[in-house]
Amino acid sequence: MNPPDAPQAPAPAAGEPRGRGAAALRDLGVNLRAALALAALRARAPQSLRATTAQLVLLFLLNLLLGVAYDLYSVGWQAGHFDALALPAVSFWALPVLLSAGLVAAICADAALATALATAGFALACWESIAASALAIAADLSPTMDRAYASLSWIPLIWMALAFGLAAARFAAGSVRRRRLGILVLATLLVIAPQWAVDPTARLWSPEPGNEREEGAGPESPQSEQTLYSQLDLLEDALDAIAPGQAGVTELFTISFGGDGAQDVFLREAVGADSVMADVFDSGAHSIVLANSQAHPQERPFATVSALQRALATVADRMNGDEDVLALFLTSHGTADHHLAVSLPPYEFEDLTAERVRELLDDAGIRYRVIIVSACYSGGFIAALAGPDTMVITASGADRTSFGCRDGAQWTDFGRAFFGEALAQAASFEGAFRIASRRIAEREAQEQLTPSLPQISVGAGIRDRLLRLETRRGGRILFAMQSRNDLFP
Repeated sequence: MNPPDAPQAPAPAAGEPRGRGAAALRDLGVNLRAALALAALRARAPQSLRATTAQLVLLFLLNLLLGVAYDLYSVGWQAGHFDALALPAVSFWALPVLLSAGLVAAICADAALATALATAGFALACWESIAASALAIAADLSPTMDRAYASLSWIPLIWMALAFGLAAARFAAGSVRRRRLGILVLATLLVIAPQWAVDPTARLWSPEPGNEREEGAGPESPQSEQTLYSQLDLLEDALDAIAPGQAGVTELFTISFGGDGAQDVFLREAVGADSVMADVFDSGAHSIVLANSQAHPQERPFATVSALQRALATVADRMNGDEDVLALFLTSHGTADHHLAVSLPPYEFEDLTAERVRELLDDAGIRYRVIIVSACYSGGFIAALAGPDTMVITASGADRTSFGCRDGAQWTDFGRAFFGEALAQAASFEGAFRIASRRIAEREAQEQLTPSLPQISVGAGIRDRLLRLETRRGGRILFAMQSRNDLFP
């Protein structure tokens, strides 16, 4: 309590926030609004900012909170933990901003300019975090943005750096025009250039061990002894789980093969295709997924030629050869000389070719075959694999690339259109191809991409056999097209 003769502090004016905390939040809002105007490339004077050390700290902490919020969205609250070791990487942006602000203040011989420009930079960094997170979420939801995300992800940083450089030039209003242009270039480049040296995967909220692995990290890394020996059990367990076919009923057996372990999109696509086929054709008890993965090496048996050979031999033993059909789905990167990548460093695996796939199928004695290849240049597989009892579907022509192989994606563009969208609707491989190829052509035309030209070859014997294949819906597959003219309208 104040003594009776002590002067009383003036009461806050009507509508004025009470306390330092409220004032700090009010100033924070002022700075964020000013930075939003700067991001829109509108002029603002240094006096429009509440430039204090306390505001720099608040803006710095706000930026970290925004990063954690996106990490929680990406990883999940229950699946991660706070990683303080990531702080240097995720907060590295502050050093170039402070350095740039100090240099501009020195050039202009105005010490007060440093705090104002640093405040603008820190506030712009908050908006950059919001824009980058929104872009990443949009890429998760939009296949179109997903394909271009690697390039689009730099736009928020470059835009905010340009806004910062323009703000620095405008804050130096008393300088000659040439000096202001130099300040704009210097401030912009000082903010952008160091970001290329920062680890883009650093995050404050990281997955728990086992949810996401880095190459060479811990006992569950691909090259660890534990992973290597566990593969024998994984493969044996998966093969033992394949149930024999029922005599007198045409059933579908499936093998899904994700070849390239560097990008988990192929693991996800192999698992997704297996799930869709199980739902449409009731093949869950007759399926196996082989997939390579750096991040999840113990999730599935490795996708190797030897494992595929074992899987084909087991399927051939369990299916009724004159009745049942094998659907073999291969997804990976493809090369112009028609090799399908089979890769999981540090191991050296044999790549797949159409001739090798044909040899493995013939050796296993499997008669009725549906072979789906999701890869660039995959049309080159058709000539070697086609036959009267074989259907071959490829994501592209022999001389064309396919699209959508971004790490973190659920599907490639072809996989999304064929399995994720069309197969459940058509309840047939041939019908799904017609729907998927049309949608792919429309999307590629809209995005002005070179058409991938998905291909199909259908033998008379496999078409007749597939007509006998019962789906989970209790009916039989009906083909919407009966001729080549229907297939390629």
